[in-house]
Amino acid sequence: MRIEKVIVSILLLVVSTVVLGQHEETNKEHKERGVYELISSGIYSYSFHDKTGEVGAEFHFTYWFNHKWGAGISYTAKFKDETVLNEIALLGSWNPLKWATVNFGPNFSLPSEHENFRLGAYLESEINIRPTSWFHFGPVIGTVYSEHFELNVGVHLGFEL
Repeated sequence: MRIEKVIVSILLLVVSTVVLGQHEETNKEHKERGVYELISSGIYSYSFHDKTGEVGAEFHFTYWFNHKWGAGISYTAKFKDETVLNEIALLGSWNPLKWATVNFGPNFSLPSEHENFRLGAYLESEINIRPTSWFHFGPVIGTVYSEHFELNVGVHLGFEL
């Protein structure tokens, strides 16, 4: 009789744990909240047209709609002799993998004393090493395809706000 009470008690404990531990389904849609991201990159840009290279800095401000897709704006300053070359790109951003980002969109080279306005296509890949959930860093490689084809390489620091 005593063993029966122990078995019944164990069964009641297991059944109550299983029943109470069930996931509650609701009709509410689970919505992901967007995330803002700020990236700063040090780059080296080589122009195949001029056969010259410039050191520069690049800044991205992106709003991520979900963990795969985002949109934003990029500003690039390249230092050529005593002149700063300014470029702005409108970005579409895609995370095909947790550790990789692809940025793409139209690129606008703004006119200066040495350069005319140019419209181009911007394409860049980032490898994201994430020591925390809000910070990442890694290498960057990209291109701007216009009448002056350019290759960019560098290192980025990214912060999710």
